[in-house]
Amino acid sequence: MEKQYVQIEMMDESKIVIELLPEYAPISVEFFLELVDEKYYDGLVFHRAVNGFMIQGGSPNGDGIGGCGRTVVGEFSN
Repeated sequence: MEKQYVQIEMMDESKIVIELLPEYAPISVEFFLELVDEKYYDGLVFHRAVNGFMIQGGSPNGDGIGGCGRTVVGEFSN
């Protein structure tokens, strides 16, 4: 499977490139890409950042509650 990447452009013009892993979470990747195509994330902030681990964004109010009006099922393995 060909690798998929998304580039996030920050307000200070720096860039973050993330690799998507649809082989592990195909529904989540598809959902994320739909929101990217709809420009849902444009202008939103990261409301949570843990250095060396993760960033979290996508909440219009910046509070982590969400807000796109849709949900996605969890794709967890045992």
